[in-house]
Amino acid sequence: MNLKETLGSLFSQDELQLLVRGYDVVGDIAIIIIPQELESKEQVIAEVILANNPNIKVVAKRAAQYGGEFRTLPVTIIGGKDRRETEVREFGIRLRLNVEKVYFSIRSGNERRRIASLVQPGENVLVLFSGIAPYPLMISRYSLARRIVGIEKNPVAHDYALLNLKLNKKLNNIELLQGDVRALLPLFSTEFDRVVMVLPKSGEDFLEAALPLLRPGGYLHFYDMQKSDSFAESITKVRSVCEAAKRSLPAADVAVCGHCAPRTCRICVDCLVG
Repeated sequence: MNLKETLGSLFSQDELQLLVRGYDVVGDIAIIIIPQELESKEQVIAEVILANNPNIKVVAKRAAQYGGEFRTLPVTIIGGKDRRETEVREFGIRLRLNVEKVYFSIRSGNERRRIASLVQPGENVLVLFSGIAPYPLMISRYSLARRIVGIEKNPVAHDYALLNLKLNKKLNNIELLQGDVRALLPLFSTEFDRVVMVLPKSGEDFLEAALPLLRPGGYLHFYDMQKSDSFAESITKVRSVCEAAKRSLPAADVAVCGHCAPRTCRICVDCLVG
């Protein structure tokens, strides 16, 4: 729903200029941005969203930006039911979560499906920063991977991941671990055919720790935030770590996963590592 069009008869032109026309819908929760100048009208905005979207039961406004160690998003409920937990269905996968206590990008569903489509039969896949387990579950559902391991530090997200594993029956090749990636990776005695590094900010800080777990000839999927004219810099980040570890980088392609700011994209560098 385009808020500016729907509220056109209720707001002045100056107010409409301030209004953010779109919002995210996570399960049955609408998460909206309300400029400070329009806070006196937030109840009207919430009522309009609820009246025009029968599947939305909660309207929440962002109370701050994503932040903290786990990149969580504080919200304030301004309409509908007073709750922050919901369930998302994504390509047949059920995902339960609390929108305020865990990081989850509703806009990355197609990207998760893309990664799953790349996994070959019999592969062992490692997903770092796996959150509530959308990547492990998607890979399990849409590939013939032998083993999928997810590692997540946020204990709340890990608890939801375990719950989601139970909700999605018949997916029995997933192992979910809670803890710091740097502490857990040295404990593995086997290599993986594919490593997915979901963390879009500061993920480069973990490249050195992740690389030894990837077998020669395996694939690394490294996520990064990058200016639209500087994608090559993200490839350089991976190449530098590979060279320091005396590994080769025979091929690297960039997939654009979305826009997070003007001229800034969330990208995935798909790497073949020797």
